[in-house]
Amino acid sequence: MIKRTIELDLQRWKGEKKHKPLVLRGARQVGKTTVVKEFARSFPIFLYVNLDLEADRQLFARELKVRELFQLICLRFSQPIKPEETLLFIDEIQFSSMAIKMLRYFYEEIPELCVIAAGSLLEVVVGDKHQSFPVGRIENLWLQPLSFEEYLGALGRDDLLQAYHQVPASAPFIEELKRQFKIYSLLGGMPEAVAKYLEHKDMMIVNRVYESLVSAYLEDVDKYADDVSMARALVHILKTAPAEAGKRITLEGFGASDYKALTIRQAFDKLQKAQLLKLSFPVTSAMLPMVPQYRRKPRLQLLDTGLLNYQLGIQEEYFLSDSLESIHKGLIIQHIVGQELQSIWASSPPQLSFWVREKYQSSAEVDFVIPHRGKLLPIEVKSGSTGSLRSLIQFMLISEHDMAIRIHEGSLSFDKLRLPDGRTFGLLNLPLCLSAKVRQYADHYFALKKT
Repeated sequence: MIKRTIELDLQRWKGEKKHKPLVLRGARQVGKTTVVKEFARSFPIFLYVNLDLEADRQLFARELKVRELFQLICLRFSQPIKPEETLLFIDEIQFSSMAIKMLRYFYEEIPELCVIAAGSLLEVVVGDKHQSFPVGRIENLWLQPLSFEEYLGALGRDDLLQAYHQVPASAPFIEELKRQFKIYSLLGGMPEAVAKYLEHKDMMIVNRVYESLVSAYLEDVDKYADDVSMARALVHILKTAPAEAGKRITLEGFGASDYKALTIRQAFDKLQKAQLLKLSFPVTSAMLPMVPQYRRKPRLQLLDTGLLNYQLGIQEEYFLSDSLESIHKGLIIQHIVGQELQSIWASSPPQLSFWVREKYQSSAEVDFVIPHRGKLLPIEVKSGSTGSLRSLIQFMLISEHDMAIRIHEGSLSFDKLRLPDGRTFGLLNLPLCLSAKVRQYADHYFALKKT
């Protein structure tokens, strides 16, 4: 079993006196069902209802009172009626509008019962005008592909995992973390792909997993599409998006097509709901709150870097290159850093933002900005010397704080740089393998700077 960090959130939820039904969100094949079944080991009674099966759907065929429904489910599985000791898992819940409707009543009438709902195509019904989840009566958690931390856990290298969590990590361990991060960047975080690699160490076997995933996502298109025209637009995006990943895109004519911006935007909205990709829109302020500029060109982030490597046909570059920064013209390191940053927040939808200043002959762009302790931290993903950080310097000139981050393949270090206006700011140079620990390292190094 690959241990997932979301299990900590599940245990926290279990420890509450009253439980809102938990809706586990995430793309297909990121491991939702596996996570819940592993979590179920901590309950004396586990009831697994799969609404992809007609027999299980029939449990929700009539609008029973919620305690009658619970009694019926217990009877079906020959289990005693002990809600305080039970986990009820309703999988593939999108196949029953009645099951979705009943979630609110579990919270209102049997709050001692732990209920989790999930579904491989759950996002298809989220926001539908005829079907919505009971706002305020449920809790959401988002499951994403494996993070680097979870990959280290799957390796069984407790020494590396301990070093990863130590701030700052010792230099010898950082070198081994870098080596493993290159492998992680090749594989990505789809659980089955990682498991196959760790078992066989054979990329041809792993590629069969990727091929199966690509086929499954294409087959799902008809379930997202409202009509044939939209289905074609969705297929077009899924097939052409890998070549545009990590870039700022124009919706009109996306992927060298004749599609209008409105059609492409609607198709992207559907794929974002399915969490197969994300459009990140820029911000123009150096302060919180972050206000996305939806009229400006967004940047495209796909679900998983390993899947992206496979679709681009660039896996060989990982074996032929000594540097991640040289693979696919540097776009891969930006993409994997984006994937790692998304893993920081499990209780909210994955969010990525970047900063731009778009003026004639003086444009600037900072790769990522993240909120942290009331500040908007700029993050550049760069190689080379600190003298090449023109965009980051432009950001710091309008910022009210003196903290900036550079994520790179180099060593862990801290620099003090001077701005053109005479002010200084601290630049934390963070190795790629520590991308998801950026907040902990920022706290550590900037606290030291003040002492």
